[in-house]
Amino acid sequence: MVPHEMMVVKSGEAGAEEWNCPSCGRRLLLRWPPRFERTVLHPGDDRVMHVGARTSVGDVPEQELRWLSANGILWT
Repeated sequence: MVPHEMMVVKSGEAGAEEWNCPSCGRRLLLRWPPRFERTVLHPGDDRVMHVGARTSVGDVPEQELRWLSANGILWT
């Protein structure tokens, strides 16, 4: 399956961002470190890998890859 691309649709006052997948309706609230938190608002198609970035990602340092993995975020 082709990965779905998620997009930021709004930022909340508490520092969380709402991300949406226009392909399947998946919706997440993400809060970034140091208080990382991920809340699934609507699962959408959970059989598909979802990707997204606010900016171009380029090479990701090994330390950041370990952090992503430790927090349940797959990155290739």
